[in-house]
Amino acid sequence: MPVSFFAQGGPADPDRVDETVSAPGASDPAANALALRLIATTDLHASLLPYDYHANRPVAGRSLCNIARQIADARSEMPNSLLFDNGDFLQGNPLAEYIASAPRRRRTHPVIAAFNSLGYDAATLGNHEFNYGVGFLATALSRAQFPVVSANITTRLGKSPLRDRTFVPPYTMLKRRMTDGMGRPHTLRIGVIGFAPPQIEVWDHDHLGGRIRMRDIIAAAKAWLPRMRAQGADIIVALAHSGIGPVEAEDGMENAAAALASLPEIDAVIAGHSHMAFPGPEFPATLGIDPARGTLAGKPAVMPGHSGSHIGIIDLVLSRTEQGPRRWAVQRAEASLRARSGRSPGRTCPLRQTVGPDHRAALAWSRQLLGTSLAPLHTWFATTAPSAALDCIARAKADHVRLRLAGTDWAGLPVIGSAAPFRSGGRGGAGNYTDIPAGPVRLRNISDLYSFPNSLVALAMSGADVADWLEQSAALFRQIAPGAVDVPLHDFDVPAFSFDVLPDLSYAIDLSQPARFDARGRLINPHARRIVGLSLGGRPLDPAQRLVLATNNHRASLARASRADLPLTVVLSEGSRMQDVLADHVRRDGLIGAAPRKAWHFLPMPGTTVTVRSGAGSEAHLADIAAFRPETLAVDPEGFRLYRLHL
Repeated sequence: MPVSFFAQGGPADPDRVDETVSAPGASDPAANALALRLIATTDLHASLLPYDYHANRPVAGRSLCNIARQIADARSEMPNSLLFDNGDFLQGNPLAEYIASAPRRRRTHPVIAAFNSLGYDAATLGNHEFNYGVGFLATALSRAQFPVVSANITTRLGKSPLRDRTFVPPYTMLKRRMTDGMGRPHTLRIGVIGFAPPQIEVWDHDHLGGRIRMRDIIAAAKAWLPRMRAQGADIIVALAHSGIGPVEAEDGMENAAAALASLPEIDAVIAGHSHMAFPGPEFPATLGIDPARGTLAGKPAVMPGHSGSHIGIIDLVLSRTEQGPRRWAVQRAEASLRARSGRSPGRTCPLRQTVGPDHRAALAWSRQLLGTSLAPLHTWFATTAPSAALDCIARAKADHVRLRLAGTDWAGLPVIGSAAPFRSGGRGGAGNYTDIPAGPVRLRNISDLYSFPNSLVALAMSGADVADWLEQSAALFRQIAPGAVDVPLHDFDVPAFSFDVLPDLSYAIDLSQPARFDARGRLINPHARRIVGLSLGGRPLDPAQRLVLATNNHRASLARASRADLPLTVVLSEGSRMQDVLADHVRRDGLIGAAPRKAWHFLPMPGTTVTVRSGAGSEAHLADIAAFRPETLAVDPEGFRLYRLHL
């Protein structure tokens, strides 16, 4: 379906009027006031049913199925309710991979079908919606029975935001029949506007091919919000697929939820993207951010975790007003989260019938046998020591690039494969690790090894550029003072999936040095060098030597955006998806999983100890870090194991 369809108004009528049953509000508002509940999900990542496709078993974990009961309960408590999703719903697990790879598919995308079944009122787009390309997204959205909005995702930038050609409508005006405390009906006009990180244009540059252009979030908001008020919006809800950053706006900011809340026209904010929970203790109380009351710049806001871990609830009490075209104003508000039930919903989940056929087809697809692994492939300690799992990924990339470059001018250059531990704890929790036992390797294991639908890109670089690539990767580690005792090894503000290893090279990491680059690639300590002894084939790597680095489109795009001084020559960018490259590698070789190459290590620091976290199951693989004489210290409330390592 052409993209222009969405720019004309979307697949559902945003002006439909729903009759609701008269009932007192949960917050017992005054008789002449109106109570309205906003219910929100975010960052579901195709987690529909309580099933772990990687482990091939049911699990009482996060999923839309698990929170469907909470959604139903929240609605029953407050008849004047609206349900929203805040983006990143189409990508994230083998079910999503199967749907994206299924040829000539005609069924509604299961996530869209689930949203239709649960009666969502509106949604916005996240950055991961674009991972499979614009055409795939347009087709998926064409079956939505609810409006999908975003004010800063465009197909053509105009001279001002109001002249942009947006990919989907920038906002919608929901007209809903609501009842006040006396049971009297009123037609409420709820304006819903959406936003996504402007970095989409960089992150998915190769998938988008210039078909998507991004506008700054705050610039788009300042342009469209007055128009919404002029069109009679009684309240305005911002669906911001954006994290919670500073209240003061910055040009191009990725985490703009708090800055959005500071705009006078906005009444409530649904945040997301960073997979955190707000209100809650994950956020410190800072200027304009109150994690106890659940407010950003004084406005009610929620960020309901990820993968169906929570629903967000914003309860508004509205009173009549005569402020211009606006007839209602927020008198008071309350924001809260409800966690999923700890029990599996079993066969009572209302989504089983809706998505069951796709679930069963995804299971059959994911169980295809590819080959055999001689050793376990896991990421329990992939950011602490060499990993057979990352070795496998790097080998697959390098082998693919060598085959494609054969007979070209680049064929004589050494090819270096890169890999990162995408599933390595963090906000995904103590179970968010790759753990593939030795034995059969199936298609589902490929998504476990490589969880993002990136495409393979090869870059010609100098030895000096490769050294800096590793320096940026080493931003994951804190600076460790010699003789320090039990200090955390990793900087928890840096995602572990940003840690690239290059097993074709040998090198050491000097933790006593400060990081040369920050996690975004900005040079912060020009004289610092953590990477020492960098060598190829037993010989020191010449800074002037030319090599080919096998990476992915996301990493290449970030490098182009963050370091304009880095001379990047793309020698291969054919659009091959990394899951396909890995699957072909396993099929071709048959046997994988050799012991990891001792490619990198930390420089010894006698008398120094650090602590690391890993997940439930890591204790079975302590032999992989035996050189650090690991000691188990504790298990934290999230289920992470805490270990002491001797450097």
